[in-house]
Amino acid sequence: MPPPLPERLIPEPPAVSRRRKVGAKRKAGTGPDAASVPDDGLTPAMRQWHEQKRIAGDAILLFRMGDFYELFHGDAELGARVLGLTLTSRDGGETPLAGIPYHALPSYLAKLVAAGHRVAISEQVEDARQAKGVIRRQIVRVVTPGTLTEDALLRGDESNVLAAAFIDGPSAGLAALELSTGEMWVQVCPRAQLAAELGRLDPAEVLLADEAPGERLALEDALHEQFDAVLTYRAAADFSVSRAAERLSAQFETRGLEGFGFDRMDASLQAAGALLAYANETQRCDPRHIRPPRRRGAEEFLGLDPATLRSLEIERTLRSGQREGSLLAAVDGTRNPMGARLLREWLCYPLRDLSAIRSRQRAVAALRADPGRRSAIREALLHVGDLSRIIGRVGVGRCTPRDLRSLANGLRRLAPLRELLNQSGCDDLDALRDELAGLEEQTAALDRALRPDAPITMRDGGIFADGYHAELDRLRVIARDGQRWLAEYQQAQQRRTGIPTLKVAFNKVFGYYIEVTQTHASRVPDDYTRRQTVKNAERYITAELQRFETDVLTADARARELEYELFCQVRDGLLPWMERLAAAASAIARLDVLTGWAELSVRRGYCTPEFTDDPRLEILEGRHPVVEAVGASGSFVPNDTRLAARDSAEQKSAVTTPSDGGPAPTLALITGPNMAGKSTYIRQVALLTLLAHCGCDVPARRMALGAVDRIFTRVGAADELARGQSTFMVEMIETANILHNATPRSLVILDEVGRGTSTFDGLALAWAITEHLAARVGCRTLFATHYHEITELAELIDGIENFNVAVRESDEAVVFLHRILPGAANRSFGLHVAKIAGVPRDVLERANAVLNDLERHFSREAQRPVLAAAQRRRTRQLRLFEEPEEVVIRELRGSAALALDGPAAQRLIESWRKVLDPPAGPIGR
Repeated sequence: MPPPLPERLIPEPPAVSRRRKVGAKRKAGTGPDAASVPDDGLTPAMRQWHEQKRIAGDAILLFRMGDFYELFHGDAELGARVLGLTLTSRDGGETPLAGIPYHALPSYLAKLVAAGHRVAISEQVEDARQAKGVIRRQIVRVVTPGTLTEDALLRGDESNVLAAAFIDGPSAGLAALELSTGEMWVQVCPRAQLAAELGRLDPAEVLLADEAPGERLALEDALHEQFDAVLTYRAAADFSVSRAAERLSAQFETRGLEGFGFDRMDASLQAAGALLAYANETQRCDPRHIRPPRRRGAEEFLGLDPATLRSLEIERTLRSGQREGSLLAAVDGTRNPMGARLLREWLCYPLRDLSAIRSRQRAVAALRADPGRRSAIREALLHVGDLSRIIGRVGVGRCTPRDLRSLANGLRRLAPLRELLNQSGCDDLDALRDELAGLEEQTAALDRALRPDAPITMRDGGIFADGYHAELDRLRVIARDGQRWLAEYQQAQQRRTGIPTLKVAFNKVFGYYIEVTQTHASRVPDDYTRRQTVKNAERYITAELQRFETDVLTADARARELEYELFCQVRDGLLPWMERLAAAASAIARLDVLTGWAELSVRRGYCTPEFTDDPRLEILEGRHPVVEAVGASGSFVPNDTRLAARDSAEQKSAVTTPSDGGPAPTLALITGPNMAGKSTYIRQVALLTLLAHCGCDVPARRMALGAVDRIFTRVGAADELARGQSTFMVEMIETANILHNATPRSLVILDEVGRGTSTFDGLALAWAITEHLAARVGCRTLFATHYHEITELAELIDGIENFNVAVRESDEAVVFLHRILPGAANRSFGLHVAKIAGVPRDVLERANAVLNDLERHFSREAQRPVLAAAQRRRTRQLRLFEEPEEVVIRELRGSAALALDGPAAQRLIESWRKVLDPPAGPIGR
């Protein structure tokens, strides 16, 4: 076992950021120092290091030597770069060396993992005083981005997921494990959707089979288009059917997985087998807290691809990449880290099953209706603690006495919570209450055993309450007398030497010693024997101190060893209760989210959406949940929405609305000025639809909708220069995805599609895309655009309706009213926005002159809707400009033909001929 270490003040390290750069590709066994130095001529400790480095492979090896973790060779050089360590050397400069103090490990480990590195930790596993020769060491754990369990390395409100993917022909298997809590799930999806599903999952690390180089590169490119994570390659055999079946059966102690709802092996279970193998390898144990995998089906959840998650700013804002300003932050009313993590999952995986949605709605309604109950529950949730992650550390054998004390404190809150959920009048809350029962015996046992101030370390004693164990009590009495003697001895030596800073301390390497700073070294008596030199101090022993150690120390040491044994017994005694504890933790998390939503609903005036059988989308006085949350109370201008998917049989909307009795439009075409609120409005509709499918109340007076299968968005602009993709290319890729995959049950949000290229190309594309969605797909769509020409489509295609954002003009001032009104806008007010932004006056004046000139020659806004007129006159392809005949007629009417001489008339006629019969361009007519 590792030697006991004196407790030190451990600095609070920064949490590891979940957002990483493009992940490093990892393959075990390829470390730079695995076999670079021959064994001959090495010290026993260095020979031990090389043996363990061969095992660690490409992982950085932290090699415990006394009070430091040492790094050698390439690991030392890398550590110096990443951690800012001082790089030194030994063996005449041949061996680079760097080190970190053992008590600062969490902060340095956080930095290494955040940089995408794997770290192998080698500990001393025997007492230095009992060692014969070199102290025995072994790798006790390999830390990777996806296998973190300590609170110091994790964010409480973010999950840390380890994923594995296995491709099997046209399909792919996906498995995910959160090692810190033991939750595991699997999913089979088409190969083409693997990257998107991983993007929604947002894992910290992904395991992949070590396939052929060509396939590996193609897969890496596909994955990094959707998300950034560390990719770790494993032997293909880890994903084999036989090994997966063996590993799954061994982990869950069954002959098969039929009892968990799996009738045969598939690609997702093969990926799960690889996950379990990796967890065992990195933790150097069998994690007992991992629960059997549960199946996730694509049909269970609303479709949300990574582009939609980004565009709608579900987790992070587009501008800063921060949580603040996202939907997640706006609707987070949780009081517990377990609930905060579950909230992210619910928002990224909205439900499609109406019965499950309504179950959440009923629970929120019951909590909303009882303010006293709701307030008491929220207060109790503050003090429950992060039970699921404590359980995870119990499962991997790394929990501390303080963890178990926190677990006991949290479990004590379950009984009051059950009382608060009694007589709620809601079956869904009754089910949560029942999941909190059955742990009374374990709660009482932990409470009786552990001291209220249980320490972090396991080896320094002070874990168990007095009266818990008779032999421990007896040894403590002896130890207390010894501690009194030490205190008196230290005072006597201070008086004797005149050194006020002299102190008596202890470590497992040297036992008890007297420490004197270098400042007072000249006052040290002759009977002091020097044992160790440390920074700025010397350590000594005396004959009297050695006698004390022999006579008294054994009692203290035996007491500490006994406490360690008792702690392991208490910890391991929880293992049979892992599933029950996990169920209670899950119930706490769900209750936290639901109670938080009920609180938000009351505080902000939300309503409960009504789901209908027909494919409508009606919102009365809807508000943007994020903008409203961060703005002044009552300042947001609400707007209505009225859409309905097209009836496939009649090729028109089958839904009428109470307001006018007419059919609701399928596609809302929204025009209006910049900064007027078009983008905010269309995002608002998408966010309310998403929240409705989560079971959350929404910021509106009323909302009714038919269930949606997917939400698609094409919003914002972003270059992908690293992949050689321009803003427009990214826009077209995302638009193509929508056109190929949208169904009549989808909701599509488009913002300024086509603006990344030339005006005519962009207009043509926007026109054709609008036509396709309205006439062929028939899904509920909102399209915000500055291409006012497209508004003519409302006259050509049933189901398209024009809307604009209201503006009030007075003198040269423009006031944006942020109201969505029927009808098309006739101006964009771009120069006004430029003025507000601070564009110089001379530039604005020149722009205004150019605008007037353009409007005189090319304005479409001043002309009648010629595209619609042309469509009604003849059934040929729509043209985006004035008809040639109309150009000739207009010029004929405006010319003084009779006053022209012969040559002038001939030139005019020739120009008309070219208009009516233009020469073929590079691509023909």
